[in-house]
Amino acid sequence: MRNEIQLAMQDINDLINNRLRNKLGEYNIYGSRIDLPLTFETSPPIPIELKGIASDLVVAKIRLQNSEKPLLWDSAVKILDNYLERIYGFTRNIPFEPVRLHTITPRTGIIGSTVTLSGTDFEPSAKLDIVFNTTNPTTTPAEVITSDIGAFTGVTFTIPANQPDGSYVIKVSDKFGGIKVNYQVTS
Repeated sequence: MRNEIQLAMQDINDLINNRLRNKLGEYNIYGSRIDLPLTFETSPPIPIELKGIASDLVVAKIRLQNSEKPLLWDSAVKILDNYLERIYGFTRNIPFEPVRLHTITPRTGIIGSTVTLSGTDFEPSAKLDIVFNTTNPTTTPAEVITSDIGAFTGVTFTIPANQPDGSYVIKVSDKFGGIKVNYQVTS
């Protein structure tokens, strides 16, 4: 099995355009780094047959034995789905969404406190929507745009004066989704 994977990886390496690989080295999609090229040492390991069919397309084959019993086939597909979700975070028929990282300081404060937001893995060069409870607070900078790798730092806003003590949700989102974090207003 290891030799077959090594041969498949070598085929991929031979088929991928060296100029493309040298140019990219790493590639960012919504801020998530993907290292090129794929190798046998890719982490987590790739335990399936890979076939390069173009300079920008790789097909993975997973072999399941045909069976006259549909339950065995359905079980094999569920095992594959669970594996893809557990190892790579992919779920079939659901668009892949990166795990966004964020920093919100402080997490609790009084009315008038300044909250500072930072985050990564958002859509690159995109406008973010920031919501406190159900309103858009005035932020500094006024328009929050992510960097070319989907990050933003040092965005601030003030807790509005009309908020009674309690737990509120801060949402930061782009057109692909976002994060929600609880914030506690205290006296």
